[in-house]
Amino acid sequence: MLEFHSGSSNAVNSKAAVQECVNHAFGDRDPADCTVLIIHSTVGHNFAQMAAGAREACPNAEIVGCTGSGVIGREGVSEAMRAMAVMALTGSEQAVAVTGGLNGANSRELGEQTAAALKAKNPDINMLYILTAGLDISGDRIIHGIEAVFGGEIPIFGATAADNGKAKGTFQFHDQEVLEDGIILVGFSDPDLEVFSGVHHGSIPVEGAVFEVTKSEDNRIIELDGKPAWGVLLERFGLSPDDTDPADVLPITGLGIALSEDEEAVYANPQILRVPVKVSDDHKSFYLPTSVAEGTKLQLMQRDEQYIFDGVEKLMERMQDDLDGRRPVAVFHADCMARGRHMFNKVLKDEIIAKMQYPLCGDDVVPWLGVYGYSEYCRFAGKNHFHSYTTSLFPIMRRAG
Repeated sequence: MLEFHSGSSNAVNSKAAVQECVNHAFGDRDPADCTVLIIHSTVGHNFAQMAAGAREACPNAEIVGCTGSGVIGREGVSEAMRAMAVMALTGSEQAVAVTGGLNGANSRELGEQTAAALKAKNPDINMLYILTAGLDISGDRIIHGIEAVFGGEIPIFGATAADNGKAKGTFQFHDQEVLEDGIILVGFSDPDLEVFSGVHHGSIPVEGAVFEVTKSEDNRIIELDGKPAWGVLLERFGLSPDDTDPADVLPITGLGIALSEDEEAVYANPQILRVPVKVSDDHKSFYLPTSVAEGTKLQLMQRDEQYIFDGVEKLMERMQDDLDGRRPVAVFHADCMARGRHMFNKVLKDEIIAKMQYPLCGDDVVPWLGVYGYSEYCRFAGKNHFHSYTTSLFPIMRRAG
């Protein structure tokens, strides 16, 4: 039987931080029982020291994880330069597969390759936690590759890695190895477990700001409305494409793609969002983390604070109905760093996190692991989807009865 344990730390020393996380997670239990240790870290940590500390604390575990702009644990949120949170698994009903070399062009191929390796280790996998690089990827094609192995019914949930908002490099961990182009799959096969998904973004359309993709290649947008794409997008803000990078405008360049009526009804948003995460060397084209066909209409979106908070409240109402009074055995969480209360030139996140944790956990201690990544993998309307700018929650439950 799989069991979950979580802990977090703001210790500056990286080895001490991961060991503190593990101590918080296990308490009086023996961390040598850990079979998989999932780590989320901000980019200020020394990854070699972190890996060494994790191996010392959990000598029998396979260690995986990624960086984010912040981490979320059952103790709350931290965006300190050195923040860390872990989810520790005990039990044998799991498997891990990791592949490097991921990019936008080969995303489907590597998704399928990694999924096949996972299935070879454990053919009974029934849900998948995914962590990937956050910049040059096609998240939709990764999903298609995984589904080619496991089928479209398997729930896929997780996040892409992030850095500290600079969009320069995102990191993934596997045992003692650090990758910048990795795909990590952690499969669960405990038949008594099921995962629920809830997702919402808090952005509304900018009136009159719709662009047509007139030239694209995989996840690279080359032209919008027949002109160099990066310049067309930045012209809306009066910015020069030559000296503006995606990191400079991440909060204001969300792009929406219209959903079907059935999808909109479940998602509670008319559009699904994409984020520009990389610009070409000549600053003429840009990259989204999904493939985009020519002819696609992209709607410029803007963050709306009231919509964010109203949406979270409705999301939690729907999720509580789905859970029917049961408490999760664990919660995984992928979130956008721009969500929260904007005050003092900073987005404060504690309030919005509390609005999610208390309804799900009450006064109970429930293992919780979240990351502020660049994008999210979350299922809705019976399909696995790739998102950006969302709160995505994944409570794992024991099956009723």
